Amino acid sequence: MTPPPYALPLRIRKAAESFVVEDAGGVALAYVYFEEDPSRRGLVNRLSGADAKVVAQTIARALTGEAGEKSP
Repeated sequence: MTPPPYALPLRIRKAAESFVVEDAGGVALAYVYFEEDPSRRGLVNRLSGADAKVVAQTIARALTGEAGEKSP
């Protein structure tokens, strides 16, 4: 099995209006954007901060699980 194209461990960093899933080298693998203002959230079609964090964690977990799988 080939190693993943990113360095483990992955981390989640909160930026101004997004959560960034990064590898150990600081390369951004995913951005999950959010809006905290409920009246603006619907206009820009973004998640709440809490929901965006859950999505970023799910992405990191999926990428980590994918890297840790062993082939039979």
